[in-house]
Amino acid sequence: MLPDKQRSVLDLTTSRLTRPLSGRVLVVDDELPNRLYLRKLLEARGCDVFDADDGPSALDIAFRKVPDLILVDVIMPNMDGFELCDRLRSEPRTARVPVIMVTAKSKIEDIETGFDLGAMDYIRKPFNPRELVLRVGNALALKRSNDELTIWNNRVSRDLELAGSIQRSLFADTPHFSRRFETRIAYRPCMDVGGDAFDIISLPDGRHCAYVADVSGHGVAPAMISSLLKATASEMIHRYAEKGPAEICNAINMVFRRRIDNPSYFATLFMALHDPESLEWRCMNCGHPNPVLVRDGKILDTSGFGEKGGAPIGFPFGSERPYSPMDEMIFKDEGNTFLLLYTDGLLEARHRASGEECGDRMAEAYAEVVQKPELSDKAAELLNMLEARHYDISADDCTAISIHMLDPLKIVLERTVPRNIYLVSDTAKQAESAVISQGVSPGTAAMLRLLVMELGANLVDHGGLDEDDSFWLQIRVDGNVCQVVLRDEGTEWDLDDALSRDLDDAYMGERGRGLAITNTITDRIERYRVQTRNLTYCTLIDEGDE
Repeated sequence: MLPDKQRSVLDLTTSRLTRPLSGRVLVVDDELPNRLYLRKLLEARGCDVFDADDGPSALDIAFRKVPDLILVDVIMPNMDGFELCDRLRSEPRTARVPVIMVTAKSKIEDIETGFDLGAMDYIRKPFNPRELVLRVGNALALKRSNDELTIWNNRVSRDLELAGSIQRSLFADTPHFSRRFETRIAYRPCMDVGGDAFDIISLPDGRHCAYVADVSGHGVAPAMISSLLKATASEMIHRYAEKGPAEICNAINMVFRRRIDNPSYFATLFMALHDPESLEWRCMNCGHPNPVLVRDGKILDTSGFGEKGGAPIGFPFGSERPYSPMDEMIFKDEGNTFLLLYTDGLLEARHRASGEECGDRMAEAYAEVVQKPELSDKAAELLNMLEARHYDISADDCTAISIHMLDPLKIVLERTVPRNIYLVSDTAKQAESAVISQGVSPGTAAMLRLLVMELGANLVDHGGLDEDDSFWLQIRVDGNVCQVVLRDEGTEWDLDDALSRDLDDAYMGERGRGLAITNTITDRIERYRVQTRNLTYCTLIDEGDE
């Protein structure tokens, strides 16, 4: 009697030999007896078998029927099995079909050639039928497993792509404009979904709160947590803004710890609350990298932001209310200052050649970007500059929030203009005079007057404003750069339709918004829909009068 171990191995082998096979097999051999024998052997075990007597015929059948397995004889006239295997691998339809080489050749070089060309297995002639059945069964099982994995991966990929699209709609990079500052956001997740969270929220009393957060880890779980964090932060900012950033962060921390029952997940966060009356920013740093401050072209020391604050949001140890007003940092909004909030993916981006982390070079690059008033989107330009300097910012989620505290001396005109064509005309004349007083050439000033007149007139005629409505206008001059910011609460622009057309004057005039004229006048024009408001941001570069 056989020992138990040997008997179990024999039972397993017998089970595999007698187990029905399932799959479509293509047999390629120039000798008819071999093809008939393999067909009979495999069909008896449940396979659906095709056969071909040469390489070209095999390719034709394989491309049309895409079998689950191909058995290929190596030695054949005209096209041998090696060339056939190579052709099968180079065709997308058959690239994933497993190939077993069947040959009388026994040199190791021949076996290596077959594997190099993509064969998954090798059987020497004369073969043992039991061995062949076992190898065919294993190959078909592997093919089914790979097919199932491919289907699963495709489904997961589609789900992640959809989740990423939804998440990106939650974390919109739409700019924000107020009377005191302008905010630009650049967001690049390293996967379809990301673990960064950010927002800038306008409060009813005129204050604004900006924050950026980075959830630990990568993948689906951090992405879902970041979405929860954004929803929680929005609610708590509106609820506790009067009490300041410390109280807001305590409230967020309590929700985070109670809902995320996993010590592996937490979030660093930096929050800044702007008060337009005191012209102060009250900030809270919860384990996040210190911000970058650039004033009058110089990088200011922000190490003090890291000396206060506390642990990351959701840190599993200590009090649920770890933050105190004593942890807050306050600095004045003195104008002509840039504040950069960011996630550590920018600091840790490595140079593609040297492997060195970006580190302080990120702040230096930002200081360069903000010295160029013609670049409206400072956040996106920062990321572009780092990439141009060969830093790989794709290895981690990267978020940059650039807040430009405006220089009051560079705001040459600011008006709330009623829906009245005569008042629009007066405002356009004032705009022309205001920019000329700042050294802008008469030709560019005249173009700016036309721009303001066209934007305002189209709002009056086609903007959907009520009789007693108005729009807000701000004009800035920084060197030879003129910027016009206009905000209204009219009907939403149908930009996708309008901008996809040629600049048809009749269509543009009927729909309003002055697309045909304003697109021609400006060096750059941006249009956004933010909640119930339309934002138009125009840039004109003064080249001087020729």
